[in-house]
Amino acid sequence: MAKKSTETHKPIEIRLKSDLSPIWVDNINIGMREDNISFIRFLTNLPEGMVEQTQIMTSKEHLKKFIDALCSSVNYYPIKKENTVKNEKK
Repeated sequence: MAKKSTETHKPIEIRLKSDLSPIWVDNINIGMREDNISFIRFLTNLPEGMVEQTQIMTSKEHLKKFIDALCSSVNYYPIKKENTVKNEKK
């Protein structure tokens, strides 16, 4: 018979900032550095032109988790087309 763990795990605390206003995003630009750091820009289309709303830098691993969360939330998993592969043969 397996022993039951007597350890209790503290729940993860998430601190939300209720004073942040939501932003509308029309476009996302992602750039990757050679050290696997990603640079993400969220952009909005306005009559005057495109406006950058925010910039985020994160690791490639965290970006993959972020993309997985987005895909699973809308139940959409795009398939990479062969002719859009860039810089794969370096």
